[in-house]
Formats: sequence, C-alpha cells, structure tokens
Amino acid sequence: MLKYEDLKHVLQGVGDENIERFRGKTVVLLGSSGFLGNWFCDLFASFNERYLNDSCTLICIDRVRGEPRRSAVMWEHDISATMADLPFSQVDFIINCAGIASPEKYLQLPVETMDVSYTGTRNVLELARLFDVESILLFSSSEVYGTPDPQAIPTPESFIGRIPTRSNRSCYDIGKQVLETLAYIYHEKHSSPVITVRPFNMYGPYMGLNDNRVLANFMKSYISGDTLKVYGDGRQTRTFCYAGDGLIYMLLLLLNGRPGELYNVGNPNPEISMETLVQKFFDAFGEPYNYEVIEYPDTYPADEPERRCPSIDKVKRATGYVPRIGLTEGLRRMYDYCLETEHATVV
Repeated sequence: MLKYEDLKHVLQGVGDENIERFRGKTVVLLGSSGFLGNWFCDLFASFNERYLNDSCTLICIDRVRGEPRRSAVMWEHDISATMADLPFSQVDFIINCAGIASPEKYLQLPVETMDVSYTGTRNVLELARLFDVESILLFSSSEVYGTPDPQAIPTPESFIGRIPTRSNRSCYDIGKQVLETLAYIYHEKHSSPVITVRPFNMYGPYMGLNDNRVLANFMKSYISGDTLKVYGDGRQTRTFCYAGDGLIYMLLLLLNGRPGELYNVGNPNPEISMETLVQKFFDAFGEPYNYEVIEYPDTYPADEPERRCPSIDKVKRATGYVPRIGLTEGLRRMYDYCLETEHATVV
C-alpha cells in the first residue's frame, strides 16, 4: 500500500469535486498488477474509503492476479483474448495501462507485446462501445517520438516521430503507434471518448526492481551494494516524472481531457544525461559515486533514443496542474518503499 504522503499528494492534486464523479460508477482497470496499475488500485481504494463510502466499483484485470484490494474485483485475464465472455454488468470508465514495458520482457516476448497493443486495445475499445462508457484512458509511450530533432526539444504532441520497423525495440514502439491509430479510428468512426497519454519515464513505488528500466536497475544495485551500471556512453538524456504527479495528470485527463486527443505526461525538468543521473542518484543519499559505464548488455535494446524531454504545455492547460515532486525527493520515496515492501521485487 502506498504511504500516506503519496496518497495525500494525489488526493489533493485530483481534488474532492473530481473524486466525487466516481461515486456509484464502475471503473475497469486493465494492467492492474503492474507498476502504474498498483498505484491506481491504491488510489481508488482510498477514494472509496475517504470520500465515496465504497460506492465506486473497481474491476481489476491482469494476466496475473494481483493483491486483493478493498472495494475491488480481481479478475485474471489476458486482454489479447476476447473480453466478450467476461461478466460485466456496468462499465463507466476504462483505464488501460496493460502492456509489456520492461525492455527485458519485450525482448523475450515481441509477438505478445504487439498483441496487447493491437488486439488488446481493440478489445478494450469494443468493450467501451458496448457499454457506452464516459471516458477511456489509453497508455501509449514517449517512445513513439524516437529521437526528436534538436529544435523539437522539449517535444510537443505535434512532433511526428521516426521509429524503425526492424529493431529489437520495434515490437514495443510500433505497438504503441498502432494503439494510437486505433484510438484515432474509434474516435473518428464511433465517437469513442478515448484519451491517449504518452508517459515520459515514470518512476517511484511499485516499480519492480527486476523491471530493467534505468532507475529500477540503479535502485536494485544500490540496495544490493553493487556497482551501478550506466549503459552505452552515458550521454543519452531523459527526464523523470514521479508516479504521484503522473497519476494526478492521468486521473484529471480521464475525467476532463478532450476525447480524441493525445497528451504528454511527464516532468520536463531536469533533462539529464544518464551519467549525470547516476551522480544525482548518489547525491540524493549522500553516498560517494560507485558506478561504471559499460556496453549495452544482451538483455537491453541498444538502439534507444538519444534524447527524451516532453513539452507539457498541453496537459497543464487541460488540468491546471504542475509537477511538484522533484527527482531527489522522488528517489528517496522510491528507496523507502523498496526497503519496506516485498512488492519491490515484483515486475
């Protein structure tokens, strides 16, 4: 369970009036056992406990049955299979964060990664049509931009990315482009109330230490007392958004975003190289630097984008929110969580 400080942060960011809109509603959460899915589970449990008197029903669906939550129904199901035989009686909101996002996992499961982006998304959009839902939130990725032109940093939603179709990252990157195209088609053809987000490097509690993304790798090595590894030349840059800030954006977009639109979700400050990131990581804990720069291992795709930094002007206009958890504070919260819970080892 998230700590009180994280729950309070998101509850205040979303606001009482918006939370009230979930009263008496049924929310279907796909990918509920993953990193962001666990955040959503905890938040809706808190909504019910603090505001809604358990009147909001959360249906959690994942290929792996997750931890039981109060006021939640847990179903083990692969959304790439049909969803027509699931016993829904009411669906008002859909949050689809199902996907294979760990580089190590999608290198092992490229076909399944594509399946969940195309077949899984199509099944979700058909379910939404069947129940005439109020809003659908789909998760794309900042990977769709590839390496943007220098003049497109920070990168706006209007930038058209360039992604190779024949790469060991393509199953994930192209899959997210397919998801976005399906969202566009269903909105244009069926007026589906679908909102698509492009998250930029979320991190924090519930990120599994075996996830194989950079901060999970750093945290796992740091906790184990091992030398931290920086892949490539260390000059590739990223920005990092604490999951609590990202969830505020996502919930506000689910409720108030414009159907048919795409939104970057992230924190543009600071844009930081991986070698500088590892130094900031040690600075956050007052430790001497203990890292090395190495070649990409076989378990990590080497052809990653050189830069990634979002423009968040559009999402700020839509929500009125500005990220509040800086990198140092976010790393400390993630570290505290990893030390205290067994979930830190779950991908």
